Amino acid sequence: MSLDINVYTKNLSDNIIPQIVKRLNDYEMVVEVHPDFSFDDQTGFLPFKFRLTNPPLDVLNDKALISGFELYIDDFNLQEEKEKLKPKLSFIDKLKGKKTIEIPFASPEIEDRLKNYDKVITFVWHAGDSFELRFASLTSAILTELTNGICYYPADDIWYETKGIVEETYKEIRAYEQSLKGKEIKYHEFEEW
Repeated sequence: MSLDINVYTKNLSDNIIPQIVKRLNDYEMVVEVHPDFSFDDQTGFLPFKFRLTNPPLDVLNDKALISGFELYIDDFNLQEEKEKLKPKLSFIDKLKGKKTIEIPFASPEIEDRLKNYDKVITFVWHAGDSFELRFASLTSAILTELTNGICYYPADDIWYETKGIVEETYKEIRAYEQSLKGKEIKYHEFEEW
């Protein structure tokens, strides 16, 4: 099973990678992103080496771990996306002069912001590693905050407010991780890049 989060933004550059890592380190871990990571050519799995400073289970004390998520970066144009949503008219409907109806992509307030964005970054995580949620959720929230973007969770059709998104995300992650029992937690120890 996999789930995804979309972040809509503009002006995406590698200059913010150190800021993302610095912000990740604010949340009870010491993190390194893969040294070859670049927003210019990233597609697929993005690994992070990390050590938890306040792990939910003693078995994780002082362990160098690796986790991450899949990351995809695509161009985004609101008008093009709205065109894709329009239902196709049948030949008979066209003969009758019916017009296609416009389907909203999001609320008018969200669309007003989305029209200014040119990138959509998709974060995909899987249930096979207990920390993929941590990295996908926190990194997407931090990217949203740093770029003044918009974050969207398609599975539940939720658009998140940018203000306070990182702190709220971390509270949810901590609650999830603290609910895991010893046998439920799945992790991978770091060996090498």
